[in-house]
Amino acid sequence: MEGRFRMPPLSFPDEEMDSLTTLASALPPASRGGFLLLVAGKLAAYPPGARGPGLVHRLATEAQRRFLNVAVGVGGKYGRR
Repeated sequence: MEGRFRMPPLSFPDEEMDSLTTLASALPPASRGGFLLLVAGKLAAYPPGARGPGLVHRLATEAQRRFLNVAVGVGGKYGRR
């Protein structure tokens, strides 16, 4: 893995992990790893003291929306064609 950036593992309190698990479960199984990596990358932009359940949930819902737009399409299931 030389030359590749490796993100240190993150730990989440139960409340944050429950939120991440719930939001990830709405995604296709093949997308869940990418979703969690995206959330972790977004969290890395904040200092540790700023992190909490609200921030984690907000970033995770933004990431979920991005993954759902790809899976369903930007117009949604019933969008105009």
